[in-house]
This record gives sequence, structure tokens and C-alpha cells, in this order.
Amino acid sequence: MGISVLFLGIKISRMSTVTNKKESVVQFIISALVGSFFIFSAITKVIPIESFEFTLKSQLGFSDFASAYWARFFVGLEAGLGLLLLANIFGKSKWVIKMSFGMVVAFTIHLAILYFRLGNDVNCGCMGDRFYMPPLQSILKNVVLLVLLAIVWRGSRPNYSNTQHWVASLLLAALVAVPFIMYPYQTSVLKIEKAYQATEAHRIPKEELRKGKHIVAFLSLTCSHCMVAGEELSKLKKENPDMPIYVIFGDVQRDSLRTEMLDNFIKESNFEGLPYSFIDNKDFIELSGGSVPALYWIEDSKVIRKPSASELNAKEIQLWLNRNN
Repeated sequence: MGISVLFLGIKISRMSTVTNKKESVVQFIISALVGSFFIFSAITKVIPIESFEFTLKSQLGFSDFASAYWARFFVGLEAGLGLLLLANIFGKSKWVIKMSFGMVVAFTIHLAILYFRLGNDVNCGCMGDRFYMPPLQSILKNVVLLVLLAIVWRGSRPNYSNTQHWVASLLLAALVAVPFIMYPYQTSVLKIEKAYQATEAHRIPKEELRKGKHIVAFLSLTCSHCMVAGEELSKLKKENPDMPIYVIFGDVQRDSLRTEMLDNFIKESNFEGLPYSFIDNKDFIELSGGSVPALYWIEDSKVIRKPSASELNAKEIQLWLNRNN
């Protein structure tokens, strides 16, 4: 009888060990998945980082410097926590998991406020500009992350090692510093004054673009993508007549050819209702960055944002236009 009980105890112990190993593997995988997502999310925010700066500035009302600082801090924090979770390094008393959980909760609260302020047809900026994500979808994504973090939090064993604590702390601090080194803060200025140095009437802008807030688009008359952008800009202007949109085309030397190409552009893109002028091709290439369509949100010639045509959103633009400095 005693021997039977002993064997039963050994069997139960082995089963418990196997179960614990399986749970540990599952927790390891979940933590690695969440960590990988954090790292990916951090990467999307720096393509380009100026867009994430604008998100903080427009949604939270930060100053230019504060937006630049917090954009880099959040990117570094998210990447650092992601790397620690990927490596299953949780620190003393699981502070890495707790900090990750708190960060996601804070982001979710902000998303809820954003949804009640602007609705669900704006990009929250959680995944940068290249991955459009409305507030509700992002909240749902965060809920999933919180559930996964809770599973890791509950299932992982507490670690009281001072060595692991300091390794995790130093690694996180180092990664928070990386974005500040890789993306030093600097003000980008669009040298729009070049457009005013021309003597030909068709090259002189019809509006004062050097002061105030404007959306300036550099379009080529022969570019199909520019025609799509021209159509999007025309629709935006038609629906929002007061929106300060201005288009600058690369010039064509012959008047007759310029007129013919412009007529074709207007016909193909339904381009109408937008003020425009031309600029010397050398200056056009410099100001557009050599790639068209090139769209800029500028304020007193300072570049605030450089979105693609597909990222134009009337609510986001109005939020920027209405924001006082």
C-alpha cells in the first residue's frame, strides 16, 4: 500500500513537472510575441519620427520641443520593454511586465479620449503613418495585449535577483537613449522663398506661403501618382473651402506645351478649385526632395508633417489648423 502511494506521488509529481514545463513554454512564447509587437510598433513610429511628433503635438497639445522629446522617449521605452519581453527578462518583482501593462493602459485611456473627441475616422498614430489605425481598432488591439500580458504576469515566477534587475534597468535606459542619438531634434524648413524669386508671372505664388499654416503640394504634370494626389486635394478643398491648400508644379519652358500639359492634368485628375503656380525645375527638385507627389504641412515655412496623399484626413488637418501655438 505504501509503495503504491509512493509511485502515485512520483507519477503526480512528474505530471505536474510536465504541466509546468508546458505552461512555461506557453508563457515564453506569449511574452516573446508581445515583445516582438512592441518592437515592431516602435519601428513604425520612426518612419518618419516627425509624423509621430506631429501626432503628439496635435492630439495632446505639446510644444514642438516637448513633442520631439516625448516622441523619442516613447519609442525608446516601447522598444526597450519589447526587447526585455522578447528575452523573457522581467526584472525584480516583474517590474518589466508591470511597466508594460501600465504603458498599454495609459495608451488605451488616451485612445478612448481621442475617440470621444474626434470619432473613429482618424489615424491614432499608434503604428505610425504607414499603418492607418483608427482609435477603436487600436483599443481592441490593446485589450488583446493586456490579456496576453496578464497571462505572462500571472504565470511567471517572481525573480528577486539584483543582477537581473540591474541588467534589465541598464538595458532599458540604454534603449530609451537610442532614439535621441539616432534622431537628433532639428527643425526642418521648406525654402519656399525660392518660389518668390522668379520674375515670370506664372511662377510667382498667388498666396503668401512664407507665413501662417499651409498645405503645399509639389506635383508633376506628367506623373500619374500626382494626378491621383491632385484629385484628392481637389476633393478636400471642395469639401473644406477654407483649407489653405496650394499646389506648385514643375515648370515647362514653352508656354504652349505648358498649357497643353496642364489641360491634360486637369482633365485626368479632375483638378479644380486649387490655387497653383509653377517653379523652375531645379528648385522644384530641391523643394520636393526629388520625389513626387510631395506634400508638406508648413507653418511659417517650418515643416510640420510630410504625409502621403492617402493619409490626408480633414479632421486631422482641421485639428492642426485650429490649434493655437
